[in-house]
Amino acid sequence: MNRLVVFLLMSLGATSLHGWKSTEVKGEQPIFFGTLTTQESNTFYATNISIGRSRTAHDKIVLYEKPKNLAPTAKGNVITVNPAEDLTTAALELQKISKIEVPEAHTIWTWTNTETKRPVKMTYEYIELIITWRSGSSIHYLLELGTEGTRRPVKIFCDVIDEKMAGFRQDGTLFCPGIKKTELRKKGAPFQSIKELALDEPCFKVPEEAGKIASKNNKN
Repeated sequence: MNRLVVFLLMSLGATSLHGWKSTEVKGEQPIFFGTLTTQESNTFYATNISIGRSRTAHDKIVLYEKPKNLAPTAKGNVITVNPAEDLTTAALELQKISKIEVPEAHTIWTWTNTETKRPVKMTYEYIELIITWRSGSSIHYLLELGTEGTRRPVKIFCDVIDEKMAGFRQDGTLFCPGIKKTELRKKGAPFQSIKELALDEPCFKVPEEAGKIASKNNKN
């Protein structure tokens, strides 16, 4: 991080950033960052966090509330109801979540679509998550990872950094610190490898013109 640039941006808060209110970044995509802990208890500081089948895919991820009576049967870890039709759902929206935990990382639940008219009946895999919402409630959900044996399961994508991010606030909006691309290390983490993901308050990129002003002052 260029600390001088950050210092200049903060010192210019009364002038160069004064015109950017929180309402003016509503159209911008927030940047999610936090702390990722693996099943091996290794901890990483992460930014540019997303969840999907690829780093660039903008998948709409659905969570299915875990049935209280869900338990292994003689056929294995089988879900006997159609999750999409019989379970309460919630959208996985990172801006509303403070923590994601994987309580049983090596337990995969399956559901087979027996009602399909296709000659091959597809089986889908699910993993249990504990979602702690920013409202404070914690709920057990099932997350669909994809079809059985898929090479593109839903997982966490992020950039790993060496130091914990610390943004700065202006007019109620948290702006992200500048990080050089050379300091970012891309990481893809299957949910089976994750113990928990703790999310901080999302931040927004510094408005382009404010960045230019800081850069100009830095050169002078």
